[in-house]
Amino acid sequence: MRFSLFLLSLTLLVLASQTGCRKDPLNEDANASLEFSTDTIVFDTVFTTVGSATRQFKVYNRGRKAVNISSIKLAGGSTSNFHLNIDGIPAVSTGDIILRGGDSMYVFVDVQVDPNNSNSPLMIEDSVQFETNGNRQHVVLNAVGQDAYFHYNTYLSCNETWTNDKPHVIYGYAVIPPCCMLTLMPGTRVYLHKNSTLAADSCSTLKVLGASGNPVTFQGDRLEADYADEPGQWNFIWLSTQSINNVIDWAVIKNGSIGVLCDSTVAASPNPAVKITNTRIMNMSLAGIYGRDSWIEGDNVAVSNCAQYCVAIAYGGKCRFRHCSFGDYWNIDSRTTPCVLLNNWYEIDDFTNNYRDLLQADFFNCIIYGPLDNELGLDSNAAAPTQFNYFFQNCVIKTNITTSSFHFQNNRINQAPVFHDPGNNDLHISINSAAKDFGDAVTGALVPFDLDNVGRTPQPDAGAYEYVP
Repeated sequence: MRFSLFLLSLTLLVLASQTGCRKDPLNEDANASLEFSTDTIVFDTVFTTVGSATRQFKVYNRGRKAVNISSIKLAGGSTSNFHLNIDGIPAVSTGDIILRGGDSMYVFVDVQVDPNNSNSPLMIEDSVQFETNGNRQHVVLNAVGQDAYFHYNTYLSCNETWTNDKPHVIYGYAVIPPCCMLTLMPGTRVYLHKNSTLAADSCSTLKVLGASGNPVTFQGDRLEADYADEPGQWNFIWLSTQSINNVIDWAVIKNGSIGVLCDSTVAASPNPAVKITNTRIMNMSLAGIYGRDSWIEGDNVAVSNCAQYCVAIAYGGKCRFRHCSFGDYWNIDSRTTPCVLLNNWYEIDDFTNNYRDLLQADFFNCIIYGPLDNELGLDSNAAAPTQFNYFFQNCVIKTNITTSSFHFQNNRINQAPVFHDPGNNDLHISINSAAKDFGDAVTGALVPFDLDNVGRTPQPDAGAYEYVP
């Protein structure tokens, strides 16, 4: 009896031992994947001193079988600003971690940056990469790497002035209150997060006062090399209805949806809604300058590579452009819209048309060019009981429309401006350009310096840039 009990106990002990040593079956399916408690880790508190912060996320195996995570690593490797601690073990990379079915593990991430280093990028990004049975997944890491002024969905103080001591970062919207002014001094850097907007409310004024060699810049807040020319990273500078006396001088506006969106009630405006001078606008996913029943004036403006229009003067209004270069060589996908559009009507909700007078659209000593057969759109509804006034003088234009003497005077049609590198936003002209020495001297005297601050000759070139050997 005792011997039988002994054998039974021994058998149970052996079975228990074998059960404890048995491994879970391994899921070797190529579709095996992990789940994460978040897809993005954001570090938003390291602003003013050398510092570090720690975040964590969990990795889940929701399956019944164990999985072998063959690799966990920082995409940036040992040069990354981020550091990992995987289930209690510091590592840049590790692998062959068995995560049992229904189990989870922690990954801790910290970041160390010097936000007072002026050469440090505004946003630092990396990712934690996972590989399981050849299936690759990642968790994005974002950190602020430079001290800045942050504006989160806010109305600004009345009559603010922004300087170049630190960048300004807009998340969501920053609005100039009614009847107030925002002034941006030379060298001010404005970074806008995805879907963000700088807006001027009714009766308010935006004054962008850059300088030659020290412009005010507007761009997205992703400063990695891959985003240097990426359109659509932010919304627009919006000069809303009845904002007044707006000025944009010596600015660089890039990588948004619309560079300057201007609404105004022209009949009630004694002055232009905005004067844009000495400014470059580029890489916009919709348009460079978009006016809606607006009054816009521009001198020495270069607009390039927009998905729809470099300039659209829509729903009527007024505009005057002198010594401007509009070159649309958008190559991300197919563009079918003209480089410059003039329009005096729009369709309202009940599918009827609404008409607004195009009181004035004057272009002097300008270039309007691109690869399409027609880069000038004259969109006047035939039934429109409204004015449609436009005039082009001493311009270089790519078009297949009939250029009557009444609306066109002394222009060069379909003669190439020979830009240096229009695909990369360089609209300087070459020695054999049709724009060389083609500008009207009277207009040239009114805009005596080009976009490089080079003095124009008595016989100026058309466009924003003088030819320099």
